[in-house]
Amino acid sequence: MSGRRPDARCPLRPEEPCTLCQLDVTGPQDCPLVYLVMTDDELRAGTHRSRLDFANRGPAVGPAEPPANGHAQRVER
Repeated sequence: MSGRRPDARCPLRPEEPCTLCQLDVTGPQDCPLVYLVMTDDELRAGTHRSRLDFANRGPAVGPAEPPANGHAQRVER
């Protein structure tokens, strides 16, 4: 058996590893953003819905193709 520990997954971004995006954290267990989301009922429910949606549709095939002219499309409202 290997002595290597598995990479921690970010509970807020399905299927992505913890990137230590917050200063002075060692993983999701001490991440202040994860703490805030998981202690707020509405945010936690939204995260749960997002994870279910992700599980139902699966991971993206690849990045979206940029427009042919290289510029973002303007959306009229």
